[in-house]
Amino acid sequence: MKKYLVVFVLVISLVFFWNCISFKAGNLLPSENQVESIHLCKKIDDSSDLLKPLDIQSEFTLKDDRVICFIKLKDISTKIDLKWKWYSPDKKLVRDTGNIIVSKGDRYLAAATAYDMYKLNPENIAEGQWTVVIFMNDKFIGKKLFQILPSSR
Repeated sequence: MKKYLVVFVLVISLVFFWNCISFKAGNLLPSENQVESIHLCKKIDDSSDLLKPLDIQSEFTLKDDRVICFIKLKDISTKIDLKWKWYSPDKKLVRDTGNIIVSKGDRYLAAATAYDMYKLNPENIAEGQWTVVIFMNDKFIGKKLFQILPSSR
C-alpha cells in the first residue's frame, strides 16, 4: 500500500510540475525581404547611405510639383523587384513603373530604400483621392491613399 501511495504522490507531483512548464517555438531564422515602412512624401534626403523621406504627408495641393512613394526594406537576401501603380480618383491607371530591380540577390543587404515619383501637372491633375499600389516580386505589399486638394488651401 505504501508503494502505491508513493507512486501516486510522485505521479501527481510530476503532473503538477509539468503543467508549470511551457514551451514556445521561436523563429529559427529571421524573415527575409521585410517591408519596414511605406510613406508618401514631398522630398527625399539623400545625404547618407540610405535615403530618407522628408515632409511625410497624405495631402498634396496642385502647387506641389510631385508626390513621392518611399519604401524601406530590411533583411534582403533574395532578388527584389518593385513596381508602383498610380491610380487617379476615377480609378484609372495613370502610371505603371514596371518591375524595377532593387536587389539582384547576389548579397545580403541589411536595409534598402527605393521610391517612385509621380509628377503633378496642374493642367491635367484631378483633385480628389488618389491611390498608389506597391508590389514586390509581383506580389501586393501595400497601398497608400492620398488627396490632391485645391491650391487655395
